[in-house]
Amino acid sequence: MLPDGRLGVLDFGAVDQLPGGLPAPIGKLARLAIEGGAEEVLAGLREEGFVRPSVTIDAQNLLDYLLPLLEPIRNEEFHFRRAWLRAEAMRLADLRQATVGMKLNLPPAYLLIHRVTLGVMGVLCQLDCTAPFRAECERWVPGFAPVGRHQ
Repeated sequence: MLPDGRLGVLDFGAVDQLPGGLPAPIGKLARLAIEGGAEEVLAGLREEGFVRPSVTIDAQNLLDYLLPLLEPIRNEEFHFRRAWLRAEAMRLADLRQATVGMKLNLPPAYLLIHRVTLGVMGVLCQLDCTAPFRAECERWVPGFAPVGRHQ
């Protein structure tokens, strides 16, 4: 803990700067996904480079693949548990899911964001915590708040 009450974290791995914060497409696509906008999510992921132009993928199958990962922000509160993380890891490793997962691409600009997000989820599961993660996303993730609601 820093003297002013903030949590300070030193990471001696790969680093990157996000002077404008998280890219707005992250929040926008997360919101579209939890609202069920399969076609819009696919189009947005293509635009960001997560789905290459030459890849054919069913939009609803893609959304079904992604939604369990967004469970922490689908409801007002979420309880991060080891069992949830373990189940997600097993689901993603399941070869039946590979038909969708193998079609996705992780653009270099999102690599560290992905790494940090997974790490934070792991820590939260170790802490076995429950909190209003959706509200935190509405507050801090550009593009996530519903239209007409200011961040």
